[in-house]
Amino acid sequence: MSKKKKKSNSLIQEILDKITPEQQAKYDALFEANEKWHEAHPDHGERYGTDRSYFLEQVVKAGFNPIGITVMMCEETFIFATEEETSAAAKKFMPEGWWNTVTDWEESRQKYVDDIYQGVEADAPKVYCLDDNYKEIIK
Repeated sequence: MSKKKKKSNSLIQEILDKITPEQQAKYDALFEANEKWHEAHPDHGERYGTDRSYFLEQVVKAGFNPIGITVMMCEETFIFATEEETSAAAKKFMPEGWWNTVTDWEESRQKYVDDIYQGVEADAPKVYCLDDNYKEIIK
């Protein structure tokens, strides 16, 4: 094993050794709750980033009105009509999700498609327009 790898392993072990029993119990409870949620929602993967997204349901239930949803860099990505609503939704749900305004959407999407999919839109995840008033922008 290289010296660098040994140093990394010892650093990781040092961090793990500092976890208190209380912290470990908290992490264990979070992991267990996450596992139970996924077991109760076996279709999560096929709904992720779509107009049937469980996270989208939470966002709407919280009183927000996204006008589009997709996936970018493995993260559910929401589009809103106004900066105010975008900021409020992001504040409520961060660090989960990516949050865009309709005014920055086209540029953001194009950069993503160019950088990740070499400009081939058909290879990128589908974008779901949730408001027909924006179907010319969100596509």
